[in-house]
Amino acid sequence: MIQLELKKLKRRKIFATLFLVCFISAIIQYIMGNMTYHGVKYGEDVGWFLKNGLTINSYYLFIPIFTLTGMELFLAEERNHTYNNILTTSVNKIKLIKAKISLMFIISISYSVMTLLLMILMEIKLNYYSFSLELCGQYLARYLIHGLISCIISATIVSMMLYYKQSLQTAVTVGFILSFIGVFISQLDMAYLYLVNGMFYLSNSIFSNGLERAISFLMILPVFALLFCYMSSYSKMS
Repeated sequence: MIQLELKKLKRRKIFATLFLVCFISAIIQYIMGNMTYHGVKYGEDVGWFLKNGLTINSYYLFIPIFTLTGMELFLAEERNHTYNNILTTSVNKIKLIKAKISLMFIISISYSVMTLLLMILMEIKLNYYSFSLELCGQYLARYLIHGLISCIISATIVSMMLYYKQSLQTAVTVGFILSFIGVFISQLDMAYLYLVNGMFYLSNSIFSNGLERAISFLMILPVFALLFCYMSSYSKMS
């Protein structure tokens, strides 16, 4: 079923959109990294591209993009008016929902890794002799954590938008707002209470103690509960 859902996304050319956004974002960051301050390029600071890429994507891009992907997956049958026909076959609604969510997670993690690889290429270009595999491993873990949590948040947004019968545009807007709010919350002492900011504490991108990381992790549980609740309700809707 995942392969079938994958074909639907290909027909919508969603992958072309994801690649385009990813590369445009990378180009912008490359330009930023080549700007100079007192004759020194920002990008010549080892790890600058990796850190900047993680920050920009976590606050601006991951959640809206993953929300877009999720909504495209779930609205495919509604656009083609084939949803009721599918449910008359051996495919039931719960299996269909599970396949769509699974593919959403796969695409989200793949997008996160692709973003990381582009940042690594930029690091190597400007810091070939200083770049280390240890740094690469640290940021691989961080990008995976941020990608996974962003996908959980996005899946929850998608489930709520489907339940309340909202449009794709509304869902992406909500995703962007919830993500962007994190920029302002990051200035607060207890920013780890907001899940978007909590990603940085969990991945150790921001120096934090064990209590702050534990609280950040616990904040994921209510989001999981909302995701389960709304998806269960959506599966029972006709």
